[in-house]
This record gives sequence, C-alpha cells and structure tokens, in this order.
Amino acid sequence: MQNSISSRPAAEKLIDLNDLRVFAYVASLASFSLAADALQIHKSSVSRSIARLETMLETPLLQRTTRKVLLTRRGIALKEDCDDILSLVNRTIGYVGDADAKFAAALHRVPDVTEVALVNRRQSHLCRGH
Repeated sequence: MQNSISSRPAAEKLIDLNDLRVFAYVASLASFSLAADALQIHKSSVSRSIARLETMLETPLLQRTTRKVLLTRRGIALKEDCDDILSLVNRTIGYVGDADAKFAAALHRVPDVTEVALVNRRQSHLCRGH
C-alpha cells in the first residue's frame, strides 16, 4: 500500500515556503539587498530562492535592473497569493502554539467542585441512556 506522499503525481510541484517568504520580501521591498538584510541572509541566498521559484513556476516573476526590481504580471499575482499563504501559515502556527498552551494550562488547572459534579451527572446520564 502506498502512502499519500509517494502516490503523488510526478508533475505535482512542491514549493518551499522559505522561497515564498524570500519572494514576498523582495516584492515588498523591491530590492534583493534590502530583502537579504531584513531576513538576515546573504544576497546570494535571496537570488537562489527567486531563481528556484522562477524555474519551478516556469515564468519570470521579477524584472531586474541595476537600480530596482519590478514585479511582472505573474509576480504581482504570486505576491497577492503569497501574502495570503504566509499569513495563513503564521496564523496556523500561532493557533497550534496557543492550543498547546491552553491544553497545558488545562492539565494544570484543578476543577472546582461544581465542575466535578456536572461531569459526574453527565456521565451517569450517558450510562443510563445506553
């Protein structure tokens, strides 16, 4: 039996979220150097991330000149989706972190007498129903 990862069609492409993040910075700051500084990575790493995305998507995303970086039409479309994707990823990571904290707090919280009585009543009611 194959798992879902190995049964994916060969044509399906997996995008590295780090490359999307780098692209979002370059697109927002209109500069490879400023993006590298903001992300605290080398400018060559920024260039490689953009090149990987453009190769995978088989389209140029940026127009580069010596003084500025402009988005192509497809770059503009990706930037809009990229912002939504990265926002959702960040929100999900925050949600999972919050859920872990709430679960840990619930484990350490001692229920009061009223809560224990309610749980006991619900359990006895459920047992009688079956």
